[in-house]
Amino acid sequence: MFPIWSSPHRASGIKPSWRSGFISLLFPGKCPFCLTLSNSQGQEIPGLCPACEKDIHWLLPPWCPRCGRPFPKGSTSHLCSDCLQEKLAYDWGRAAAIYQGVLAQAIQRFKYQGEVNLAGPLGWFWNKVKFEELSFEAIIPVPLHPTRLRERGFNQALLLGKTLGKIHKKPVLSGALRRIRNTIPQVQLDHSEREKNVRGAFAVRNQQEIMDKRLLLVDDVFTTGATVNECARVLKKSGAGEIIILTLARVGEE
Repeated sequence: MFPIWSSPHRASGIKPSWRSGFISLLFPGKCPFCLTLSNSQGQEIPGLCPACEKDIHWLLPPWCPRCGRPFPKGSTSHLCSDCLQEKLAYDWGRAAAIYQGVLAQAIQRFKYQGEVNLAGPLGWFWNKVKFEELSFEAIIPVPLHPTRLRERGFNQALLLGKTLGKIHKKPVLSGALRRIRNTIPQVQLDHSEREKNVRGAFAVRNQQEIMDKRLLLVDDVFTTGATVNECARVLKKSGAGEIIILTLARVGEE
């Protein structure tokens, strides 16, 4: 269980935000998402209240077997139009849930408001993914450029990757991939613009560290997939084996 006062950031030398730290001291039994006190807890995510857990839209089949794009209920799983038309660098990908509601709010607080205590509860979302299908040797978090890292103070993908690494006892290769170009934020860009924006933005630091390995590339949100696809392209070019994409959430609806 990852109570709200757990500190996955301490190993990284990251100081918790004053807000999350203060709330943790005063209200250690509160749901990490809505901060309400509840005598009962959800069944899927430790510490999450039933109301927040009910708001989570888990990603389940039917979906595209390649990228994990969800299809309407009653459909059959098949390759989506994007996967039929595009040559992807990664082998396949999955996300735990749809990016909406309390999950989207929690990710935004975690990522932009410095509430790093949410790394533990958010990392548990990946327990909904069938890990028997995810045989991997090491975890690689999508890196931030040093300038962005100094501004934010932490890399959210690294903190999530460390939570996942502890759960599954897998190494996190935090320095294997680096961001060599400080790109503009992807939020306001369309798919083609996102691809151009991240092209050439990443480089492998230690080729031997990733050679022929089956890698799990982790990030917080999958929008168009441009960033993770570029990371996978660079890793494959440097000799990596199979690459699986795993994100907490995916933008879109069934």
